[in-house]
Amino acid sequence: MTLAQALEQEWKTKLQEDYPNHNSDVHNSIICWLLGNNPSRLDELTPTQREMASKGREFLYRILKQRYLDIPPERAYRNLMQRLSGLVMLRQKIRAWVNTSRDRQRSVIDVLQEVIQEMLNSDRYLQQQMAKISECTKNPNLRNSLLLASVEEYCIRPIRNQPLLVYRFVNYLR
Repeated sequence: MTLAQALEQEWKTKLQEDYPNHNSDVHNSIICWLLGNNPSRLDELTPTQREMASKGREFLYRILKQRYLDIPPERAYRNLMQRLSGLVMLRQKIRAWVNTSRDRQRSVIDVLQEVIQEMLNSDRYLQQQMAKISECTKNPNLRNSLLLASVEEYCIRPIRNQPLLVYRFVNYLR
C-alpha cells in the first residue's frame, strides 16, 4: 500500500467520524483536495517532509472545518474577509495606503477584495488549486468551500515573518 492510499483510508475514517451526514462523494472530494496534485510523490518525501506535509493537510482541513464547510457561500466569503482583514500588519498597511490615496472612501475590505481577486486571476499556485478543486468535485458549494480554505491558507503562509498577503498587497500597489 502506498502512502497516498494509506492517507486516503485515514482521511476517509476521519471524515466519516467528523461528517457522518455527508455522502462518500463529498468525503472523496475533500480527500482529493487534501492530497494535492500529485499524491504519488508522497512516497518520495523524507520523514521530515512527510511530517510537514501532514501538518499542512491538518491545518488546511482545520481551516475548512472551522470556517467554510457547510457554511452558506455569502457567510463563508465574509469569514474569509474577516479573517484576512484581521491580520494586523496588513490592515495597518492598507489603512496607511487609503489615507494617502485620493480615494479615501475605500475600506480595508474593498482593497482586500481587489488584492484577492488579482491573486485569483494571476497567481499560478491559486490557479492550480482552482483546477485541482474542479477535478475533485462538481458540487458548486463544496468547490466554493475548498477554494476559500485554499485562499486563506495561502494568504496567511509566513514569508519572512509576514503573511504572504502582505507581500501581495505591496505588489498590488506597484
